Amino acid sequence: MAPTLIVLALLALGVGIVVWAIRRKPGATTTAPREGDTAWNDPVTPGESLPADPPPPARPSEEPRP
Repeated sequence: MAPTLIVLALLALGVGIVVWAIRRKPGATTTAPREGDTAWNDPVTPGESLPADPPPPARPSEEPRP
């Protein structure tokens, strides 16, 4: 009988914790400030071409090793 009461008490305690965590006041939740428009996903239009990559540096000519 005692183990059954312990299990029921722990179950009731768990339900109480879940209910307490869910039923908070609306003002208690904090929200981070919204980020401004960064335009990271805006499409690039044909008039806004990306800059060309510079050519790779020329490798100095090396003498072949024997």
